[in-house]
Amino acid sequence: MDKRQFLAAAAALAATPALAQTPKLGTDELGRTLASLKPKLVPRRKAKTAKLFLTPPCWPNAITADPQGRGFWVQQQRHDRGPEIAWLLDRKGKVLHSVVTKCEDCSGMAVGNGFVWSGANGASVHNPPDPPVEGVFQTDMNGKTVSHRQIPFGPKNNGGSCHGLAWENAEGGRLWIQSNRLEALVRMNPATWECDYMFPAAHVDRLHGIEVDGGFIWQVYGTQDPKVPGYDGYTPGLIKYDIKSGEPVLFVDFVPGSCDMHDVCVLDGQLYGVDAGEHPGWPVDEKYARPSFPELNSPSGGYVFKIDLI
Repeated sequence: MDKRQFLAAAAALAATPALAQTPKLGTDELGRTLASLKPKLVPRRKAKTAKLFLTPPCWPNAITADPQGRGFWVQQQRHDRGPEIAWLLDRKGKVLHSVVTKCEDCSGMAVGNGFVWSGANGASVHNPPDPPVEGVFQTDMNGKTVSHRQIPFGPKNNGGSCHGLAWENAEGGRLWIQSNRLEALVRMNPATWECDYMFPAAHVDRLHGIEVDGGFIWQVYGTQDPKVPGYDGYTPGLIKYDIKSGEPVLFVDFVPGSCDMHDVCVLDGQLYGVDAGEHPGWPVDEKYARPSFPELNSPSGGYVFKIDLI
């Protein structure tokens, strides 16, 4: 072999793929199979609920644990564009403090760094303005509006609606938002209003309130039987996400007869929920009526309740 032939042979060898071995039957070049590409099955569990107490008369559409351990914060939802109140309740439902906010159609709240944070779903009111009142309201404990900011990555005056807020005690405090427009859970620096992390929400029906629980996030969801309208055909549930991966690690389905759920919180390691009693698309039923409450379409409307996995 002369020098020219040697160089030609070396060039041909260099051009040969590094993984020239014959792949195993049913695998691609990276060793993947159809089975390996299938989504992993997420474990499922059941849960039951127990009613604790009624909130002040309203549609209570948001709940969060008090950072000082005194009990729960709940916030009302209104469709008439009136001011919406957030109440601090003790563990038996006694009102300890109230904060009037300018949020419209509140759909999620958090308490952190000394403020009430309220998520607006302002298109779901009577005669909404254009654009509707969306975004997140920051209110101090005396009812002063400190800021009103839009969910990011959208128009400056309308970042879309919210269906849940949660506070994370990390890096000076972080605010999580369930963004309906982005179909994602978005983590915000509340001081700079910069997004530092986000992940897609699960592709399930009726995503709603959220809560941080250590390295995880709980989120409300539910499934409606299309043949059975209203409460009787609905199965409330929860999703548990791993924050680091953004992947669901658990689905929880409530047993029949459980409370309907609009938001979730964790207090002393125990899960709790609240039912606004105003479930979209459900018929109002007089048998669910309560004194001074607006019209209700759920038997657990207005209740704070405990959630136990079984």
